[in-house]
Amino acid sequence: MHAMRWVVSCTLLAGFAPFAYAQDYPTKPIRVVVPFEAGGTVDALGRVVCNQITRQSGVRIVIDNKPGANSMIGTVEVAKAAPDGYTVLNVSPSIVLNPLVNKNVAYDVGRDFVPITAIGIGAGYLLVVRQDLPVNSVKELIALAKKSEKSLTYGTPGIGNALHVASESFAHKVAVTLLHVPYKGSASALAAIAAGQVDLMMLSPATVVPFVQAGKVRPIGFTGTSRSQEFPNVPTMQEAGIDDFVIKGTWVGWFVPAGTSPKIVSRLADEVSRAVNTPQVAASLAAGGFDADGRTPSEFARFVTAESQRFADVLKSAHIELH
Repeated sequence: MHAMRWVVSCTLLAGFAPFAYAQDYPTKPIRVVVPFEAGGTVDALGRVVCNQITRQSGVRIVIDNKPGANSMIGTVEVAKAAPDGYTVLNVSPSIVLNPLVNKNVAYDVGRDFVPITAIGIGAGYLLVVRQDLPVNSVKELIALAKKSEKSLTYGTPGIGNALHVASESFAHKVAVTLLHVPYKGSASALAAIAAGQVDLMMLSPATVVPFVQAGKVRPIGFTGTSRSQEFPNVPTMQEAGIDDFVIKGTWVGWFVPAGTSPKIVSRLADEVSRAVNTPQVAASLAAGGFDADGRTPSEFARFVTAESQRFADVLKSAHIELH
């Protein structure tokens, strides 16, 4: 983990000589790659922020969804893009999780990317079950999982995804065996549980609201330190009887290819910070269970390094190994 910290820091500090083209940046639309399906949490929050940046600066931004391989397809595409500020990655912690769980990752976070900033930091995950699963609480879910002849199933946006880690951490904590069913993204995974194809799922609150309102899924627990703003009647895991189990949730951040001018990195970070701290965007983030962020590039680089170490520790404790 020290190697990644050193490379990220040097990437941010190197090359502070002026770049003439940075003064006129941007002169054309910026492409923001979302390495997940349209309709998921990362996509939805990215669109809210991009729309606000366009309103406040007049810069045209084009969202380009490139789902697949737990975000690796879109992430690798950005890593190989020209470092000119016109290709940006809008991504979840999958960017640091993939190298921890997959031996064949075609990018290195510290070598191939410059962190820009975080859009928002999640407050926690909502644990939901399919509507016809005969449980109404976390304790009832645990009891069912322990007595069932077949393992209960859970959906996620992919192997090594933050939701995969959260779900396995829960299973390890309560000593049950659950069967993982990976999908291409949050939207398709949520559609699967809404259709009764999997038994349970961990999700950011924002994506669950319409499905709960439609009676497609039922929330039974929240992994944050306090109850979800969107679901105030759903108990935290501690309130549900699961002591010392808190997962603050995911985050969404922006990255650009290594070698991008520090002036462009700073410009993008400033625009995101302005956007997420407007009342309307901050309210959208809060409604989805996220705290608005917008920290500086150097602060985000340190955060990314710390998150990589944190996930490595969680993966080890949950016995999730490289594959």
